[in-house]
Amino acid sequence: MNPPTATADLQKSPSSDLGRFLFLCVAVGVIAGLGAIGFFWLLEVSRHFFLDFLAGYRPMGPGGEAPLLTPTATPLRLWVLFLVPALGGLLSGCIVYWLAPEAAGHGTDAAIEAYHFRQGAVRARVPFVKAIASAITIGSGGSGGREGPIAQIGAGFGSVLAKGLKLSPNERRTLMAAGMAAGIGAIFHAPLAGALFAAEVLYRETDLEHEVLVPAFISSIVAYSIFAMWSGWTPIFVTPDFVFETPVQLIPYLILAVVVAGGALVFIRTFYFVRDLFAKLAVPGYLKPAIGGLAVGLIALLTVRESDSFSPIGTGYGVIQEALTGEIAVGLLLLIAIGKIVTTSFSIGSGGSGGVFGPAIVIGGALGGVVGKLAQQWLPDMDIDAGSFVVVGMGAFFAGVANAPIASLVMVAELTGAYELLPPLMVVAVLALITSRRWSIYTTQVDNKFSTRAHLWEMNPNILKRVTIGDVMRGNYGRSAIIPHDMPLARIEAFSAESGASDLLLLDDVGGLAGLLSLNDLGDRGELEHVSAVLLADDLVNRRTIYLSPQDNLIRALEFFGEDEFDKLPIVESTDGHEELLGYMRYKDIIAFYKREHD
Repeated sequence: MNPPTATADLQKSPSSDLGRFLFLCVAVGVIAGLGAIGFFWLLEVSRHFFLDFLAGYRPMGPGGEAPLLTPTATPLRLWVLFLVPALGGLLSGCIVYWLAPEAAGHGTDAAIEAYHFRQGAVRARVPFVKAIASAITIGSGGSGGREGPIAQIGAGFGSVLAKGLKLSPNERRTLMAAGMAAGIGAIFHAPLAGALFAAEVLYRETDLEHEVLVPAFISSIVAYSIFAMWSGWTPIFVTPDFVFETPVQLIPYLILAVVVAGGALVFIRTFYFVRDLFAKLAVPGYLKPAIGGLAVGLIALLTVRESDSFSPIGTGYGVIQEALTGEIAVGLLLLIAIGKIVTTSFSIGSGGSGGVFGPAIVIGGALGGVVGKLAQQWLPDMDIDAGSFVVVGMGAFFAGVANAPIASLVMVAELTGAYELLPPLMVVAVLALITSRRWSIYTTQVDNKFSTRAHLWEMNPNILKRVTIGDVMRGNYGRSAIIPHDMPLARIEAFSAESGASDLLLLDDVGGLAGLLSLNDLGDRGELEHVSAVLLADDLVNRRTIYLSPQDNLIRALEFFGEDEFDKLPIVESTDGHEELLGYMRYKDIIAFYKREHD
């Protein structure tokens, strides 16, 4: 296929200059490895200040990570522990919402969205804002993990490097994914899993982004080596010598698969219920993480009794470490699993900054411990080790939550060093994935390569050339994102909130196209609030005004979708010198049509 000249840079492959690109992957690995060290240090300083110095709370950590700072002598102060997550949420909210709103939430979704829909573009300030905000959220007791922040931090480094060198969109996407792999591989001591995660998490179906695998492997191993030289080479969790000796032991593991699949569904629905609740909350955005922090503080108040108590706040890695190597009662494990679902939903769903992988493996590990200990009691002749169920639960739960079974089981094997449990891990992860296939914690995942603009030119050119926009739409052009050109900003904001559309088409007085407006490109609109009643849509036009006709073929449409990342394209019919705005088409309209024709 020979695509239009204007899209030639979209076709350019990273392999076009292999040596140069591999050197850039090494550079991304170096930057991400140093970034992981900086982020880990920020996490430790934040935890030491908020939880240890202020509140006197010192939760146990994983056995493979020694604290960087000497504990203070501050006695446990529950009233301070109640307020500290809210303080952290307020600080994090102010930093994020005033400097980089895209750094809110769990981060991995933002990285996936940038890969599929923004040509791999990430603003230069995002890695720094994300690192500081996430360190404050997690360090002050918020229930979040390192995966989301370090994924967005590493992806940001890769994207900024590619942008500075003026690389093509494909190369920028690849370096962005390599940066994501490098950050995760480094901070989790899991270089193989980091690379697989970056390639697998992009899609909802069992698909891998093969183009990023080799760059991701290179960046991940370089970043891991740099981080491990500073932090040590041992896995994060210390585990006994687990063994899998007989297929009969798979029976209780099958029960675990059902339990973690149900738990994954509860976690995802709770998380997005809380997120949607906070989205509707009529308070300034920077205050929402503080409100979420109050809910987390309340749970801390109800669950913490000693300075080293196990509680659903914070990372929760100490709970998993104790469940792997010690004895935790079934009731406490169940409390941790339920509490962790709630605290994570309020910490991150409210707009706080942190990842969901860490909480997911804690929830999964706790559920695995519950099933394992009950299996010990009910099946005494099987010689069951409850700790092995903790390991399998960790991997299977995240596989069900994220639709990433391969990366999940490899990640857990590298986190724990329990490679002997790969057989039950594989079985339970696959079963959990099958039963939870319809949902994912990552809402920006696309189904497969047909659904991403990164591969739009791999579609059959014969179909694209012979089919017109009129054939695809058959008169059913979108109209819900069209507004009058003289609509005031205040009404535009209300319209956008009601319709969910942020990219709008302006209609002139005679039915023609008056311009294109993207509210996201306006940045912080709080500064415009005092003139929102008099500022009109005409005054805000900020996108290149392009349009297509019903007679244009799909090649022409994809040219604009690929180059400019438009959410929708206006369709204009010219008749006797008069131009009428028929409506618009979206990228997914083309994909839906293509799938029908291709199948």
